[in-house]
Amino acid sequence: MSSGSTDPGSLPNVPTLPLTKKCRTSLPLELLAEILTQTNSPRDVLSVARTSKLLCSALVCNPAADFIWRTVRKKCLPHALPDPTPNFSEAAYAAFVYDSGSCDVCKKDTNEFYASFATRIRLCRDSRCGKNIRKYLMDVTSIFKGHARDEIWIPYVESTRCFGPENPTILMRKSEWERFRADYAAFSALSPPPSEGLRKACTDQIAKFPKIMELAVALQKWKYTYVTMYRTVKTKNETWAKICASKEGWNEHDLLNSQSYGLLHRYKNYMLEEITPHDFLPIKTLVEAQLLKMQTRRQNKENEESYRQRRGDVEQYYNRLRSSGTVVPSLYEFRKLSVMTTMQGSVMGSRPNSSGLAKDMKNSALVAELVSADLKTWMASAREKLSELLGFPKWRSASKTKLHPLDRVTARFRCQGCGKVAKRYEKEQCLDFSGVCAHECPSDDKKDKKPVDWSVDRFVKDEKASNAVACLLALIGITDEDANACNTVNMLGAHIRCLSCEHAFIVMDFPTLIGHSHRHDDMQVAVVPKGERPEHAFEAGLSAKLMDMGSKPQKLRSEANYRCRHCVPAGESADASVDGEERVPTGKPIAKESHTEESQTGNQKRRQRNKKSKFRSMDFNALRSHLKGLHGIGMVSDEDFFAQTPVKWQC
Repeated sequence: MSSGSTDPGSLPNVPTLPLTKKCRTSLPLELLAEILTQTNSPRDVLSVARTSKLLCSALVCNPAADFIWRTVRKKCLPHALPDPTPNFSEAAYAAFVYDSGSCDVCKKDTNEFYASFATRIRLCRDSRCGKNIRKYLMDVTSIFKGHARDEIWIPYVESTRCFGPENPTILMRKSEWERFRADYAAFSALSPPPSEGLRKACTDQIAKFPKIMELAVALQKWKYTYVTMYRTVKTKNETWAKICASKEGWNEHDLLNSQSYGLLHRYKNYMLEEITPHDFLPIKTLVEAQLLKMQTRRQNKENEESYRQRRGDVEQYYNRLRSSGTVVPSLYEFRKLSVMTTMQGSVMGSRPNSSGLAKDMKNSALVAELVSADLKTWMASAREKLSELLGFPKWRSASKTKLHPLDRVTARFRCQGCGKVAKRYEKEQCLDFSGVCAHECPSDDKKDKKPVDWSVDRFVKDEKASNAVACLLALIGITDEDANACNTVNMLGAHIRCLSCEHAFIVMDFPTLIGHSHRHDDMQVAVVPKGERPEHAFEAGLSAKLMDMGSKPQKLRSEANYRCRHCVPAGESADASVDGEERVPTGKPIAKESHTEESQTGNQKRRQRNKKSKFRSMDFNALRSHLKGLHGIGMVSDEDFFAQTPVKWQC
């Protein structure tokens, strides 16, 4: 056989990795060993072994692979790990030293080494856990009168330096101490002597104990050296990053947090290696691109925050104008005014000084003048169009006492686009000029929260409300041109009666009148003298309070304390219509128990019960169903019901 050829039979039996369905190639253990022995820590071999069942079987379950663990353990940093005790395999020993676990105090996962290898106590970086661990430990120094190290045969904390300053105190887990105390007492007792099993178990522990504590002390010293080296390497790498950032004109924080360099920095710290230019130069171009992307992202974030602040300042200024009584459009339209557009700027475009914008808008007379001019320009076309709807095209008057048509109490409008009103106008169910300007139509697209652009063409005159108000003004002998007309009608209070509701005595105040007018085509009203008001007074705002959210309104709604005014005939008191809870109106007596009742059919009895039930007190939800089903009133208002007993809002 030539020297260049090899006899397969003469080769040693080299173990190979078994084939699996997912791995069709076999990797000789020698080649795997050649790769793994180049690493600097058994932790790397441990990570490789946990990547698949195949590698776990080859490195952990295979005794032939122990030399790989042993070789790496001897050359790991900062210096070789001490040899394990016989109870450890090489793989188990690596896991014991390097694995993470949960903190014994807070139970959170941590990557820290054991604080005490002998007692296997692990602590996280939280300083509070280092203080609270004392609750789980017991000082047994005084119990053994200074001879604890000679008497104890189960592991104890190898050094108090694990949890603080070093001193000769002997600390044990409280749980271990309770078990040891019982075994110690039984083993040391002369009468009765310990059992054979206990004697053998304690003897074995006593024989193993010195080696366990010796290994724990050696590992503790190795850990201190490791931590010291880690801090030294980390400081040097941070200094190198600071110098590199200063040289290139970069931000040090950005450099350390960039994806590429940050990964390199953390990896080198993890491996206890210093970063060199040879490591950095291949990724320099990529790092610079990532830093530029980070700067752009930060600038965009600052621009968005500044823009958000300016928009908030504009909204605050808008609310200030509304609270002062100024007629303004909706906030969405207000932002479109030229002066507001300039002040808000844009995210990527012009960016005024955000820090002084709120102060300038509040105190600057120039800003107030510009906003006033923009508002007049915006409302000019709206006032002209709405005046035409009221029948006053191009209205002008030399009189200072006559109100503009849009400022009169008869100026009422509704949106034909959405038909909705703001919460402020829920009672009236229509809009005045200020409400028209501030009205926002919601978008038809539910996903799009942006309101529809405001247009005066979406509004029409509310004929029913305007006619009802005009009828009331005619009754009290004033015109809508009078500047005091609004105060006069509001002073009437709940003395306005609806004559169109012929079946009942319905009274209301002026705001309720406007909303009530939409129930009739041509509402007729009358002013009720003070002595002719209904027995149960009209309570303004009662329905809104009962419909409010909260536990108190919910409790009041559930009380059977409400009566329907529409079921009390005109000219008859509420108490006269019922006897207790179930009396019918005069002229419609309930049939007494007689031969007449016996002759009634089931349907007649049911109709008779329905007549009685509509006069009963009911809870608010039942009242709403009653009004909708019997009277066709979908939205309950204050004039539709009354409380049998006064509602107490305060506990």
